Amino acid sequence: MKYLSPLFAFALLSCSISMAADTPPANSELVVDQSFDEAELGKGWHINTGSWKVINGVFQAKEIKADKHSAAARHVIETQNAVYQVRFRLVGESPTFHFGFDPKRGELDKKGHLFSVIINAQKWQIMKHVDKAKPKVDPNEILASEKVAFEKDKWYTLRVTTWGPYVTAKIDDSQELKASHPTFSVKKPTLVFRCIGESVELDDLRVWRQKS
Repeated sequence: MKYLSPLFAFALLSCSISMAADTPPANSELVVDQSFDEAELGKGWHINTGSWKVINGVFQAKEIKADKHSAAARHVIETQNAVYQVRFRLVGESPTFHFGFDPKRGELDKKGHLFSVIINAQKWQIMKHVDKAKPKVDPNEILASEKVAFEKDKWYTLRVTTWGPYVTAKIDDSQELKASHPTFSVKKPTLVFRCIGESVELDDLRVWRQKS
């Protein structure tokens, strides 16, 4: 069963602006196109924690317990209105995959991540992240959630579209979540990938960004 926050329900009722498009808009440009066929990640990638390796043409992530933090990697590419697509599969025991964003420094009075699409074997959701400077005032908030059985070792395609304050996330053009929050319209300087547990594999990362 899907859960929609009151904020999103209000946006659906009161806003005539359509949600993010299902396909890259005509005025977009392909700014990231990586199939991980090369052993080296290339420019723009930063490994923060955990183990991230390109193995047999896929990008493999594993959490390292000694880090006491989820495995985290970032790809530097500034976006705002854009479409993001990546193939993923859950490989190890009970992993959780996060795909999300940081807000551009100076655009929000906030410390921490902006939002993420979060996927594990039983469900997926869109979560607005906590303001670490004011956790009681601005905590984590699940804006949309659905129970879905994601099979182990099976490839899925995640497509996320951000347009102003709106977000649409799709799995294989069938499962869909939609959410909205005023902070989501800010510029996003990085793509944030995280893995909790062992392990998640990624492939065929593409990003289409609205032309300025």
